[in-house]
Amino acid sequence: MAAGERIFMAKESTSQEILENTKKIIKGAEEKPKRYGMRINRLDSNPATRVTYLFDAVGMTPAGMNFSGGGFDYGDWGDIWFVKNNRPVMVRTDGTVDYELNHENHALKLDGTPSDIANTSYGGNAMSEIPLIWVKRWSKNNYDFVVFCETQYDDTYKAYAHTDEDGNILPVTYFPMYEGTVINSRLRSLSGQTPTASMTDEQETTAAKQNGERWDKQSFSEIVLMYEMCTMISKSTNSQGKFGNGNSNSDNFLQTGTLNGKGQFFGYTSTTQAVKVFYCENFFANFWKRLRGLLLINGIYYVKPVPPYNSTGEGYINTGMTVTGTSGGYISKMEMASDIGRIPTVVSGSETTYECDGCYFNNAIVAVALIGGTRSSASKCGLSCWIVNNPATYVISNIVASLSCKPPVAA
Repeated sequence: MAAGERIFMAKESTSQEILENTKKIIKGAEEKPKRYGMRINRLDSNPATRVTYLFDAVGMTPAGMNFSGGGFDYGDWGDIWFVKNNRPVMVRTDGTVDYELNHENHALKLDGTPSDIANTSYGGNAMSEIPLIWVKRWSKNNYDFVVFCETQYDDTYKAYAHTDEDGNILPVTYFPMYEGTVINSRLRSLSGQTPTASMTDEQETTAAKQNGERWDKQSFSEIVLMYEMCTMISKSTNSQGKFGNGNSNSDNFLQTGTLNGKGQFFGYTSTTQAVKVFYCENFFANFWKRLRGLLLINGIYYVKPVPPYNSTGEGYINTGMTVTGTSGGYISKMEMASDIGRIPTVVSGSETTYECDGCYFNNAIVAVALIGGTRSSASKCGLSCWIVNNPATYVISNIVASLSCKPPVAA
């Protein structure tokens, strides 16, 4: 040390303060909730490369069917809460869980005794319990961003699929394990049934609500969440390629329950068998499913992220978004409707590019949305296959409805 140089020593109190602040920073970083994100490149037509993982998803191995091995490969996603805590349950008409089903054989309860999945006298339905997911959605340039978090990371994270009519954020919500069948005027989710088609939107909704005040048909927010969950874990926008083709090119509709002996996910390369995602059988293919919360009114999309819903557009958000291209073709562009979800806007793709799914639209009417495709839609089926082509009164033998349930608020 040169002569005349001075040494500055921190006071003990200052050193202690620095140490405590450092500990707080480290502790805060450790307690920060994990976020699993993806970015979808609208300009990349390859469904296998257009999804990029973000935040804590970076480096994770994607999930998908091992078609040659006959099972589902969870990659690195099996222990992530929205996959691990998803379970098949029987839900009473009051919206509370009666019991959990065996994960690999739904004919049994978790304790091994017979279940009520095919019991039409049972006071409830077979449902898939979806744990709370907080989602942040936004767009920038030609990218759509979706980020999941187990807790509300900040106020830009929403939980639309888990929000009830009174604005309550619920710890779980319930998706249908089976396509809907009307039994004694009530829309049910049960095994061994022929789904009920040829109803109007109003008739379907009335039948769904006959279960009780916590029940309805599936909504746009719920369909969006399923699309996002599957796209997130598979890192692909080709749902048929990752989860199975479903009953998409077949002479016959399937009864419910053909995959009761399979687990959380299952599918085939065959086009005449069912597909299963998050314990929901035939979420796409087999029958079209009419839903609530998305309308195409004279060529402009109107959305409503939370209940209550209607088929007129009253109280809906005018997105200003339109759909162009060739009705009946393949989607080549989807765009984010605010922070609610992605909607098809251009239909000029192919079965191997972009979303790999079809879209039918009519810009001259008030059209109620349908999802998934039917047994004759072939490669156009999938989690992003849409129809906004028919009015609420439209009746045909390949359209059904599926149940949704919001549990009661805990006392």
